[in-house]
Amino acid sequence: MAKKYIEDNIEKLRKQRDDNVVGGYRDLVVKTYKYIQKQIKKSGSSFRNPKNSDISKAVYGNRNQENNIRGFIKDLKNSGYITVYGVGLEREIKILKDLDF
Repeated sequence: MAKKYIEDNIEKLRKQRDDNVVGGYRDLVVKTYKYIQKQIKKSGSSFRNPKNSDISKAVYGNRNQENNIRGFIKDLKNSGYITVYGVGLEREIKILKDLDF
């Protein structure tokens, strides 16, 4: 991803935070990040492989939004907040830095 795109995306997220937008894109991305962070802390290791359906349940209250969760994880990865190694059962998600938006 181009650095300009990442900076613009993070700026949009900060604007949503400053405008107190509830239930918006930023709110859902933050909930996804916090769920992953919580699962990593619970595991006692530096990574975790939560199921997208479990993240969906925590963020949306149902397991039907896995596609959106994949998008949030991709955006967090592309913005440098997490890394994702492997796929499926072999996937490892690690947190690189705290959210700053």
